[in-house]
Amino acid sequence: MAVTKTIVALAAAACMAGALAAPAEETLQRLAQIRALPAATGTPDALRQRGELDAAWRWFGNHKAEALPVLRRELAAELKKAQPDQLILLDVGYFLRAQGEPGDKALALQALLRIDPDGTVPKSQSQQLFRFVHALAAERDARLFPLMDKVFLRGHVTVFLPQQGYTVDETSTCIYLYGQYGAAAERHLRGLLGDPGVVQRALEVLMWVGSPDSVPAVAALLNTTDADTFARAATFLLRAGGPQGRDALRAFDPRGLQGKALEFYRQTRGQLDRMSFEALADQLVEVGEERAAAPPPAVRGLDATSARQALDQLYGSYGSYEGIAPAALARAALPKAALIDELVKVRERSLLRVSGEALADIDTTNTLVNTVRFRE
Repeated sequence: MAVTKTIVALAAAACMAGALAAPAEETLQRLAQIRALPAATGTPDALRQRGELDAAWRWFGNHKAEALPVLRRELAAELKKAQPDQLILLDVGYFLRAQGEPGDKALALQALLRIDPDGTVPKSQSQQLFRFVHALAAERDARLFPLMDKVFLRGHVTVFLPQQGYTVDETSTCIYLYGQYGAAAERHLRGLLGDPGVVQRALEVLMWVGSPDSVPAVAALLNTTDADTFARAATFLLRAGGPQGRDALRAFDPRGLQGKALEFYRQTRGQLDRMSFEALADQLVEVGEERAAAPPPAVRGLDATSARQALDQLYGSYGSYEGIAPAALARAALPKAALIDELVKVRERSLLRVSGEALADIDTTNTLVNTVRFRE
């Protein structure tokens, strides 16, 4: 009888061990299937590939406790290879960043840094690559710039958000990625303004993430013979250049302009004399009226305490202006530099929220920042 009980106990223990081992074995099998996926040669292949990868994601997520140790071990081993599997780097790395533990961030970053900008992943899985880069951009690791430049700044990546029915366009993907780098991204993009192949996209992104620090470099582009580059440079000076941008446009000699560039200059030249703090703050009232259900009360500047509360609310809501009057915040009883610094933090926080509404809020923040720059 004792022997029988022992055998039964051992059998039960073996069954339990097998049950515990099964998810680990299944994780290895799923990884083997990912490694065996053929390279996608077109959109239908890429969609089928994504379906296989998403199925693996769902399985990993449903068995996270058992899968994570295996994924960490296998990704670390993959990174030691001279030519690591690119899909393993992409999907296992991103899974660890999105659903792993805080300590997995470093391993995920190593995986992202090993993705080949000229390889198969940017061609077939660019949307997933955007999500991966976006999830790590806040780390501000400059080693990611070559990948970002090649795939997104010079590429044509759009990202469809099915739950919102919204597509992030090519420029906006760059705004979401570079914008999280703050001043480091502005310096990097400014250094690319001499590259004809990327100057227009760089200017478009600088309109959203730039500052008066870039005015001298951008103003130099006003002498370009390309009308589209001229229009983007002038728009940056108006939208993000503050008083320095306005003054650079005032000082520009337009006699060499012709065609579309001259027409654009004439349209913008009339705005320069109306660019003052009060005039720009009045435009913020119009923004507030568009967002509010009812016309706002007469605009008064927020006192220091109310202004800090509003800024805390903005930061906590990832930049949503629901219930906040931008014009009142522009007139807040806070030092100009301090207010701008806090609004830039709000903008960077907003970039974590990928949606059409987020871009509208970021546009409001940028308008607010540029307005405050005109305060005496």
